[in-house]
Amino acid sequence: MFSLQNAGDIPEDIPPHLVAPIEILQSKQGIPTAKDGGKFLHSAYNPLREAEQAAKAAKSSISDCYATAFFSFGLGYTAIEYAKLFPNDTIILIESDPRYFFTALSLVDWSPLFSHANFIIALGTGIDAVVSLIEQTGGLNHTAISENASQSAHSADYFKALHSLIERNKRKVEINSSTLEKFSKLWLKNTCRNLHFLAEKRGITALKNSCPKDLPCVILAAGPTLQELLPHLAKIKKRAILIAVDTALRACLRAGVEPDFIVLADPQYYAWRHIAGLSSPSSILITESAAYPAVFRFQCKEIIMCASLFPLGQYIEKQIGSKGALIAGGSVSTTAWDFARFIGANEIFCAGLDLGYPAFQTHIKGSTFEENLHAHSGRLSPAEYSGSRILFSAGIKSDKAYDESEILTDGKMKMFAWWFESKQEEFKESIKSYTLSPKSLKIPGFLVASAQELLSRSDKSAQKETFFETTCGGVTGADLSKNSHTDSQANQNEQESAPVEGGVGATKCDAGGSDASLTSFVSDSILSEDKTSHSPFYTALENLKNGLEELYSVARKGARTADEGIKSINPQKFIPELAKIDAKILNSEYKEIASLVFPNEKKLAALIEKLPPLADEVKSSLQKSKLIYSELMKSIAQYKKFLP
Repeated sequence: MFSLQNAGDIPEDIPPHLVAPIEILQSKQGIPTAKDGGKFLHSAYNPLREAEQAAKAAKSSISDCYATAFFSFGLGYTAIEYAKLFPNDTIILIESDPRYFFTALSLVDWSPLFSHANFIIALGTGIDAVVSLIEQTGGLNHTAISENASQSAHSADYFKALHSLIERNKRKVEINSSTLEKFSKLWLKNTCRNLHFLAEKRGITALKNSCPKDLPCVILAAGPTLQELLPHLAKIKKRAILIAVDTALRACLRAGVEPDFIVLADPQYYAWRHIAGLSSPSSILITESAAYPAVFRFQCKEIIMCASLFPLGQYIEKQIGSKGALIAGGSVSTTAWDFARFIGANEIFCAGLDLGYPAFQTHIKGSTFEENLHAHSGRLSPAEYSGSRILFSAGIKSDKAYDESEILTDGKMKMFAWWFESKQEEFKESIKSYTLSPKSLKIPGFLVASAQELLSRSDKSAQKETFFETTCGGVTGADLSKNSHTDSQANQNEQESAPVEGGVGATKCDAGGSDASLTSFVSDSILSEDKTSHSPFYTALENLKNGLEELYSVARKGARTADEGIKSINPQKFIPELAKIDAKILNSEYKEIASLVFPNEKKLAALIEKLPPLADEVKSSLQKSKLIYSELMKSIAQYKKFLP
């Protein structure tokens, strides 16, 4: 490692293929500067002063900055100054062309960076991996971006794409955070009520990579263009595995076809409404432990579970065995696609995956959504008016379909399209994805196919029969009773249940049944057997309760200690005790479970802002700690209330 006292040529011992095509000059300060494409990468006068200012600007560009990502770096001056100024932050250097890194390394002393505690270099790394790296280190909302347009101009498209992907993921994080705040209590209540199914029902692991390679999967989403495929569905079923999302089931049954699999991943009441009153005796339902409880009474061949997306279910599965994880993409269609990938399909055809509003339609005709619009329409409020109001309130924009025609879509649909694009790219060596509608929003990486292409293929009924005998053998219509609770109290609770959010047909804001009756949904037989035999499920449940109780006690002690410190004339003496309490909480495996219903970052900041101001800085800090301990206690109390 060395620095040049006088700028000149690149040292002769640097291999030519590692030298970037930049012009090395001497600054007025007497240290190297450089030009690339005729533009200075650093100041021609004082690169170090410029670097110090840029480092401070990056740090102050966002609040609560824990890290800074440098989108290229010239000769590295700004990153070096940042390392000197902020020794506790994470520094991420990102460069698509490694030659620029080696050129900078040959000209400037990078010792402050290489001796920095948290220093990461990403050279020639894909943008997906870079974003994942940022997420796992500083986090997207706490990582500043430092970029000098001249320094990154040599890979402008790369850094532009990286910016775009970071913004997409930030929006995804914001959506996930808002969704968590809105539905976390529902997920908690549903999971507590369904917890025993993790012990009673098998997981999709039994189906992993079991799909014959010459047997394609067809995803049936509920977009308007699904209508075009329905007349051919019976014949296609003989040539492919049909995987319907919950919203498309009603349309499939009206066409006289029961799909092979039905995917229902949304825990809301309205997801259940899509299949309520229906039955599909030859279908297998794929769902998870946070689903609305009535889902587990759906009349079908078998209910198979995928791994929970939420910490409570994940904890139990860790003790008794995972059900098999599917990648969450925010839509039941993304879950269906990933299920097809999970079972080993190498061809996935998508019907009704419009991700937009072709011909100003939102859903296929006859779907629960459309029927509700008609059911609640009137002379002064026709269904067309309600549908258009919903459509135009979504912030629609125009985009391109596969056939280059215009299609209306919105930001949420575009987010789903990006998910499909990224996953198809990730699995491109093993999977080909197709759309069966050229009128749908174009997903890069997806190919266009027609129903006739599927219909021209040979009958695969024999392969399908072998597949289901091998993976789902022994399950018949006689087992339907296992999927249905006959408890009269359970049925009464279902009749009284109502959606969480107001909307068409909404009457209450409850997840179904009173809190006092929640445990009536837990199988008495399995709990009694577990208590007798000390099965992994019962052991995990007891450990969970004990662990949460212990965490609650620690948080309560923290709140009391913080309160004593606030009232004390010497608050500083309480800090060491609180540090020990914080360490216990951070090291507890149960904190992740409690985090589901703990206030998100935005809400917690709002609660802290409401605290009365204290002049003493230490007491102000203790006041914030007391709030956090109190919120943790509230979170754990919800689990204690709903756990069986």
